[in-house]
Amino acid sequence: MGKVNDYAFINAKLRARLGQMKESHLFDDMIKASSLSEAMALLKDTRHSSLSSVYEATGDLEQVELSLLEEEISTYREICSYLKGEARKVVEVLLEKTECENLKNAFRLWYSMKVRNHSMTYRASYIYKGEIVHKIDYDRIINSRTYDDVLSALLKTPYYDVFRKFTIEDLSESGLFFLEIALDHLFFDHLFSECAKLSPEDREEAEMIYNVDVDLKNILLYIRYAFYHHLGADDLEKVLIPYGYIYQHMHRAHIFSLPGKGEEKVRSIVAARYGDLLDEIDAIRKGDDELTGSDENASHILAIENYLANTRKKEYARILRGKPFSIGVTLSYLYSYKDDERILRAILSAKSYGWREDKIREALK
Repeated sequence: MGKVNDYAFINAKLRARLGQMKESHLFDDMIKASSLSEAMALLKDTRHSSLSSVYEATGDLEQVELSLLEEEISTYREICSYLKGEARKVVEVLLEKTECENLKNAFRLWYSMKVRNHSMTYRASYIYKGEIVHKIDYDRIINSRTYDDVLSALLKTPYYDVFRKFTIEDLSESGLFFLEIALDHLFFDHLFSECAKLSPEDREEAEMIYNVDVDLKNILLYIRYAFYHHLGADDLEKVLIPYGYIYQHMHRAHIFSLPGKGEEKVRSIVAARYGDLLDEIDAIRKGDDELTGSDENASHILAIENYLANTRKKEYARILRGKPFSIGVTLSYLYSYKDDERILRAILSAKSYGWREDKIREALK
């Protein structure tokens, strides 16, 4: 009865919310709205009512997005309050992803001001300053005089060990790419470590989801950085996330020690698990002989991102049809919540640019 007791209440609650999200006409009504103000007004009597209030008070869409981030953090904390043990810890780690992105935003602002000498102090008001998972003084980071001051601000957080591996000279020369990738690796290390502590059934479900997620992210990284940024094998190995089927098989095939990019071996590895994705990429390549390298790269990335979204949706739909008392329902809900948040942001941004209804619908496909 343990799993039934652990999951019965939260799964019933989240299934009800998923049903309401599926039946809602809110996004359709917002797309049809004649203006951003009209779209915002539609949020008044919904769970996003605070966004409407913020927009009425400020007229500032970026303040609305900050409020949306506050909603997200609150939702994750609510879900955590319903869970116990390792399942709760997994959701707390998922919230660390939000924290990582917020930290990246704060540090990008510091970097722009102190290293690139851009005048961007006003951007500080759009950074979330509250505690997400760990105690981070974001104002202290943004206002640091030196990189050592940034390190000092992060000293008692898990992010300190990532930042201290870089010098200000590294960042000035190479930018923030490798630092931000290292933060992503830290997140996935923590996530898979916590997933490994789940019950066997929950672990299988969680790892199935996140291994696919990592695989498709690694395919994206390989296309972006092996081919279009010409990273060598050593740097490529540092970039790829060391989990999932693709990475494991690339490692076994000694891709990272091969001269060149090992394209054919990588292709065979991807084809064995995601053959239909390769078909889509090949169709793009063959479908338009006039594509430039840049256009082809963008088309490949869009195809993979769409494939990732569709694969996730199918996986979460399968979970909801399966075991009623598992962590899968929680993960499905959090995915749907984030996807709704993505759509809401996209609609509001499109309305702010005055896009037509048909253009918004096409962009959201």
